[in-house]
Amino acid sequence: MERLRSKVLEGESARNSTLVRNLLEKKRLLDQGDNTHERIKTALVMGGGGVRGAFGAGVLVGLEQLGFHDTFDVVVGVSSGAADLAYFLAKQTELGASLWHEDLVDRRFIDVRRLRRVLDLDYAEHIMRKTKPLDQETIRSSRSSFFIVVTDAQTGKSEFIDVKEECDIVKVVIASSAFPIVYNRTISINGKKYSDGSIGNGIPIDLAIQEGCTDILVVLNNTVGERANGASLLERLLTSVYMRKFSSEFRTAMLARHKQYSRAAELIGLHGDSINIGIIAPSEMPISRISQDREKIFDLAMTGKKQVLDLFSL
Repeated sequence: MERLRSKVLEGESARNSTLVRNLLEKKRLLDQGDNTHERIKTALVMGGGGVRGAFGAGVLVGLEQLGFHDTFDVVVGVSSGAADLAYFLAKQTELGASLWHEDLVDRRFIDVRRLRRVLDLDYAEHIMRKTKPLDQETIRSSRSSFFIVVTDAQTGKSEFIDVKEECDIVKVVIASSAFPIVYNRTISINGKKYSDGSIGNGIPIDLAIQEGCTDILVVLNNTVGERANGASLLERLLTSVYMRKFSSEFRTAMLARHKQYSRAAELIGLHGDSINIGIIAPSEMPISRISQDREKIFDLAMTGKKQVLDLFSL
C-alpha cells in the first residue's frame, strides 16, 4: 500500500502538484470555451465504504463549490461512491450529501437485528426515488462520461455500466451497493444478476487508465491501506453461512476482494510516471461502515469538504 500512500494529496506540496495544476488549468480552459482543454483528459474515481460515503459526498460538495462540476471527462464510481457521484452529476450534490446524516441513519435502513438485510437497500432506493429524487436526465445531459461498477453475481467479475445510456441509474447505483451478507440479494439489470461492485473492483482506476486519462483524482472513503489485509476468519464463516445460494466463483471473489483492491496500488505504480494520479482520503476514520451516529457522519462530510477546499486554495 506504500504506492497508494505516496499518492495521497496533502500539505503544501499537494497544492503545487502537477495533478492539481492540471485540474485547475482544465477548468480554466473549459470556462473560456477553449478546446485545447482536450489535451488534459481528466477522471474522477470514487470507491465505496457504506455510510462512510459521507466523506466522498463532502469532497464533492467542495468540488462543486469550487466550480469543478463539469471538469471531469470520465467519472467512475462504485458502491456508495456511485451514489455520491450520481448526485454530483445531477447537480444535486448538497442533497446527496444530506442522505448520509439525515436519511440513511434511520433504522429502516440500518438494523443489525435483520440478519440477512442489515442494510435495507430497498429503503435507500425509496429515498433516491421519492424523498430526495435523483435527477437522471441532468446526469445524462452532463459532459462527463459516467460509469458505475457492478459485480456479476455468477462469475464474480466486475463490469462497468455506462449509465448515460438508456438505463435506470438508481437501479444501477443500488446494484453497485448490494453487498452480500448485509443485503443478501442480487439486482437484475437487463437479465443479468449483479451485486456490490467493490467485490470485483474496489478502486476502479483501471477504466480511467483505459480511457486514456492523463490526470486522475481518486477519492477513497476509507483510510489508505485499510483494506490491504485478507479476509478474516469471521468473514469466511459469514460467507459460508449466508452466501450458500451464491455461486462458488462469486464466493471466491468475495473473499479475494482485498486482493482486487490492492491491484489499484500496482496500477498506480505501473502508470505513475506517465499519468498524474492523486488520492483524497481521510487521515483517520471515526465511524464504521454501518454507523448511525448523525453527528460523526456529518463531521466526516465536513472533513472531506475541507480537504478539497484546502487542496485547491490559491
